Amino acid sequence: MSFNYTTDTEYDFLFKILIIGDSGVGKTTILQRFAQDYYSTEYVATIGVDFQIRTLEIDSKRSKLQIWDTAGQDRFKCVVSSFYRNAHGVIICFDLTDLESFRNVNNWLEEVKRYCPEQTPTFLIGTKSDLRIRRMVSSDMIKSYAEKNNLSYLETSSKTNENVEKCFVDFTRILVTHTNQIEMIQKKNHIQNPRVDLNAKRKSVKIEENSVCFGGNKCII
Repeated sequence: MSFNYTTDTEYDFLFKILIIGDSGVGKTTILQRFAQDYYSTEYVATIGVDFQIRTLEIDSKRSKLQIWDTAGQDRFKCVVSSFYRNAHGVIICFDLTDLESFRNVNNWLEEVKRYCPEQTPTFLIGTKSDLRIRRMVSSDMIKSYAEKNNLSYLETSSKTNENVEKCFVDFTRILVTHTNQIEMIQKKNHIQNPRVDLNAKRKSVKIEENSVCFGGNKCII
């Protein structure tokens, strides 16, 4: 699969990013803050999926992000699961003030492994970092889990806009690096395993006059 769309003058890369996590952790607010610089205290549960688009320019390359906001309720999982398959990257969100949402991160990570292509880049985000007094998930717990599962991690606040831009910029860099690595491997494999020309002329085989052949392949001489 190729992720690089250099033929389009509008962008160099197109990435489909999925945001997942428990209901109410702040998936929609972080996306609204990033895509529209908008924040609302009113909670409206996402039904099914929604998406926003924004283009970032990083290291002189334009990356168009198609970011899908998914519903966290169990009843929508059958709908959301189909969106995993073509995702180039996944962001898993949990609420720093809700220990249960952090414990459920592992379930969401299993969903990624089940439905996404192998080695799909995954980014872990702790939301509502501004609510320090109500914090229930310690930094040590998160650090240990992130290191164990090889996940990049950032704490964000959609309300104060802390690290919202940074998490998407950092993740886009990861996606670009991952894409370039895949393309290098594909080129290397193409060089090491050149195509066989099936239309090339077969070497002629001299057959005795009294020989009998069946099907053009098996001969009795």
